Amino acid sequence: MEEELEKPKSKLYALEPLVRKIPEVEVPKRHVSFKEKFLWTGLTLILFLVMTQIPLYGIERQTESFFGHLRYVLASHAGSLMELGIGPIVTAGIVMQLLVGSKLINLDFSKPGDRALFTGVQKILAILLGVFQASMLVLGGWYGLGFGTSKIVFLVFQLALGAIIVIYLDELVSKYGFGSGISLFIAAGVSATIFWQAFNPMKSTVYIDQTAGAIIKFIEALISGSGLYDAFFRRELPNMMGALATLIVFFIVVYAESMRVEIPLAYGRFGGVRGRYPIKFLYASVIPVILAMTIFANIQILSRFLPLGGVVRYIEPTHGIVEVVENPLQAGVYLAILVLLCVGFAWLWIQMTGMGPRDVAQQLDRSGMLIPGFRRDIRIMERVIGRYITTVTLLGGAFVGLIAALADFTGALGSGTGILLTVGILYGLYEEITRERVTEMFPAIRRFFGE
Repeated sequence: MEEELEKPKSKLYALEPLVRKIPEVEVPKRHVSFKEKFLWTGLTLILFLVMTQIPLYGIERQTESFFGHLRYVLASHAGSLMELGIGPIVTAGIVMQLLVGSKLINLDFSKPGDRALFTGVQKILAILLGVFQASMLVLGGWYGLGFGTSKIVFLVFQLALGAIIVIYLDELVSKYGFGSGISLFIAAGVSATIFWQAFNPMKSTVYIDQTAGAIIKFIEALISGSGLYDAFFRRELPNMMGALATLIVFFIVVYAESMRVEIPLAYGRFGGVRGRYPIKFLYASVIPVILAMTIFANIQILSRFLPLGGVVRYIEPTHGIVEVVENPLQAGVYLAILVLLCVGFAWLWIQMTGMGPRDVAQQLDRSGMLIPGFRRDIRIMERVIGRYITTVTLLGGAFVGLIAALADFTGALGSGTGILLTVGILYGLYEEITRERVTEMFPAIRRFFGE
């Protein structure tokens, strides 16, 4: 105990006066009811969607999405206040987690003060990154403005303002709604995109003789009795192969979300009463994909100033089977990079969020549990549990990276990564809403969830 008291405070405490001045959404001092959470979640989503329809003032030309297929992961909407999406938030999270994990900043998340400081500094960093990313896009010429144009500062201000608003919307959902704003915005954007790509009845602006919606095009082909091959394999437009791939990925991810490894346990204080500790196959959930795609997005932003054109090519997936056959090297390199990043981020994530073998072993030991057949020793428990957690974490990380890439290779609607994230997010949201309904019906259960 004395050793803990003697530990020096983190250097981040030098920023504490600044953190206190940054506005924040107040933590609720009472239990937020189910209806209130539903209301705040819906209101936040509506505000976000409205902002995606507010165009940037002062751009010289209408732009396509700078982030390409990554726009789904970043909840980015081209030419609007939500151009940067959740990019600054996630990037700030990656940087802060790396600093904590590498022990460059000495923080103990078991202490409320350290947790609050970490959150505050992360928010400041996200704001700074929003300004930085906005400046890189504008000064890099993405919107067609010259360096001497007076509109530059105002355009940077608009982009940074959009990023800051997203930070507070995410904070609002996290404290008063279901899940997190980041997850909510991703799921909403991808779901809308999938629906529109499948059922859009309008003609394509590029190929004026082609109906844009994949399923509508397929129905037209069935009625006319011709064009079925085009409906399944047409390029640069949604097709039925992509629609089928979307359904397949959906069911695969739902099944993977339900897979678990159960470790047998016994309660030492209650005469050896048996129990089980479940470890999900997707132990780190879909977080590794979000982190990997955020890295790709930042490389794209830096490529506006640095000669990274060759690198950027290999962090972009090939869409559709035909493109994979034409560019096998690009597809292979992208697959390898994505899978390796997801494996690395999965391991990093559990270590930094209290989900590692040591953390789990300490939690179980404090609860009076032990593993049958082993003497009660936290080191032994850590080693046994580590066999399961390490294997599941690495396999789960590789799985989400592989599924995301393969879905892109088959031309899945809304991008393979977008589908993977949306299914994982909706599954987690369903579990949270179900748990919330149970606690509403039986208030005494709340204490088991730490409320």
